[in-house]
This record gives sequence, C-alpha cells and structure tokens, in this order.
Amino acid sequence: MANRAGDVLFRNIILLGIVSFLQDVSSEMVHAVLPLFLVGIGAGSIIIGLIGGIGDMLTSLGNLLSGVYSDVLGKKKPLTFSGYAASAVAKGLLVVASAWQHVLVYRVIDRAGKGIRTAPRDALLSASMSSKRRGWGFGLHRAMDTSGAVLGSALAFVTAWIFKIPYNYIFLIAVLLAFLALTPFPAIVERSTQTKTSKISLQLKGLPSSLKAFIFIASLFTLSNFSYMFFILRAARGVDAELLSLILYVIFNVSYAVSAFPFGIVSDKLGRVPVLFLGYLLFSLTCLGFSVLEGTMWLFVLFIAYGLSYALFDGNQRAMVSDLSPSSARGAAFGVFHALASIATLLSSLIAGWLWEAFGTYATFLYGATLSAISAVALLVLRFRLHRVS
Repeated sequence: MANRAGDVLFRNIILLGIVSFLQDVSSEMVHAVLPLFLVGIGAGSIIIGLIGGIGDMLTSLGNLLSGVYSDVLGKKKPLTFSGYAASAVAKGLLVVASAWQHVLVYRVIDRAGKGIRTAPRDALLSASMSSKRRGWGFGLHRAMDTSGAVLGSALAFVTAWIFKIPYNYIFLIAVLLAFLALTPFPAIVERSTQTKTSKISLQLKGLPSSLKAFIFIASLFTLSNFSYMFFILRAARGVDAELLSLILYVIFNVSYAVSAFPFGIVSDKLGRVPVLFLGYLLFSLTCLGFSVLEGTMWLFVLFIAYGLSYALFDGNQRAMVSDLSPSSARGAAFGVFHALASIATLLSSLIAGWLWEAFGTYATFLYGATLSAISAVALLVLRFRLHRVS
C-alpha cells in the first residue's frame, strides 16, 4: 500500500513537470521574441522595464491570497489549474497585439495567473516529496520546466529567424501549447491527508522566524534579479542582433535545464545554503561580467553562467522554504515567499529600466552585481545563526 501511495506521489511530480514543460514551451516562445517585438512597436527601455515588472504586483497579491486560501481550502489542485488556465487565455491577447499597451494587458493577466498557481503548485509538489528528497523533487520539476523553456526558445528561433514567421503567428502557436498544458490535470491526485486550516490570519503571523529571515534574504536577492529582457537587450547589438539574442536565450535555457536537477540533488546532500550561496554569488559575477566585458564570445560565456546561477538558486529556494515551513502553513509560506519575490521583481525591473535610461547599460548590471553579492553575504549570516540555534 505504501509503495502504491509512493507511486501516486511520484506520478504527481512527473505530471506537474509535464504541465510546466508544456507551459514553458509556450511561454518561452513568447519570452524569446517579446523584447524584440516591443522594440519593433516602439517601446523604450523604461516601458520594457514597466512591462517586465508591472504584472508582478498582481502576481504578488495572487501568490499571497492563493497560498493562504489553499491552506484554508485544504486543496491545491483547483487553484493550480485555474492559474495555468488564466495564463493560457492571456496569451491569446498577443495574437492581435499591435501596441505596447496590449502587451501590458497580456502581462497583467498572465502574471495574475502565475500568482494564482505558483504557491499552491509548490505546496502540492512539496506534499508529494519526502523531506530528504525535496532538492531532488524541486530540481526535477525545475529541470522539466526549463527543458520546456529550451524547446520553446528553440522553436522561437526556428519560427522567427529561419522561417521568418511573424511574431503574432508565433504567439498563436504558443496559445495552442498553453491549452495543451492543461490536459494532464485530470490524472493528478491530491492527497486527502493534506492539512486544512480555517485560520487565515494566524498563517502569516505564525511563520517561523528562520523562514521569515530567509524570505527576506531571498527577496533582497530578487531585487537584484531584474527581468531577463535586459540581458537580451544587452546582447541585441550590432549585425544579426536578433539571431544572436535568440541563440543566447536558447543557451541560457539549456544551461539552466541541464543543471537544475543535479544541483537539487547536491543541495539534498550538502545543504541548501551552500548551493544557494554559490547561486547568488555566480549571479553577481555574471552581472559584473555583463557590465564590463565586451565581445560575442563573452556573451556566450555569460549566458551559460546566467543559466547556471538560476539552476543553483531557483528550485533550491523553494526547497528551503519547504524545509523551514510547517505543513499546516506551507501554502501560506509559499504565498508569502512568492508574493514578496514578485514585488521585488517589479521594483528591480523598474530600477533597472531607470538606470539603463539615465546612466546606461553598465549601471543596470552593476546594480544587480552589488545587491546580489550583499544577499550572498546575508545568506551566510543566516546559516551561522541557524547553526547557533541548533
């Protein structure tokens, strides 16, 4: 009986991975060409920064409310499905987009959908793993998710550059894939033993102090982690800028996808903090490289490092939240984590856009390098305090 339950939970991880894979094929087809599409319709760097971050305000609200409500409801699957469905509908708006305001509306709805689904999905994943294999589980999910990003960005390259398909038709293909991503949901089984609570207010107040400290540090780091659009725009210079930026985006996703699962396993063995510290530090060095290094060869190296840094910190931050949160408030914990991260993402993209406009490219990336380095140091301080308490 135990083996059967374990098979069901493992199947949940795979099925949610398939959902994320297909969703990311769809999303990355959009994301790979969206900065170039915006430039083509006359959007400046501040507008791009606004679009890169504005929807995250709704993401933050959605994360918090859906995370807490999923604890009250005692079910994560319905909210997870609803969030993915909203994002699929949002992509349909891009098919007829002709101005940056249309893209802004898409971004708001898409990010709201992400806000609804992310916290309950991560809680659902966490409930499908043992405490000793959370790095493995989240690493596998991020690897499947990012493998979709690899395929999506590769499809964007093939459709936009080789076949010269107009962006709006690329967006139409993405819409169809986003709806296809909803098909595994009927087979996902949610455990009936997941804890249910009726006390919404206590969920936020009762989070452990160690978890609150980590969420603060992760949010500080996210302030340095501005929209990928700025990395793409940094690469999109000179002859064949569109071709180069698409290739580099594929390289970023390949680097991330190949590394996410192994780094999750490493965090199970060595601990979350050492792996996260390396991720924060590598991101800092990558931003520093973008600010001072020139030449196509360096861009290839930096986009590989950019993907590796994501593989180190993205899934393992979620595993750390799961480690530090009680099962009865896990939805709320992920809600707070993703909510504050979303607000930080909005602010970081607005700051990056302003720095880019006022002082140039280098100021944007120096800002990212400095703040992420501070976050890495804060993480070591947290580890020291946790060891003293234990």
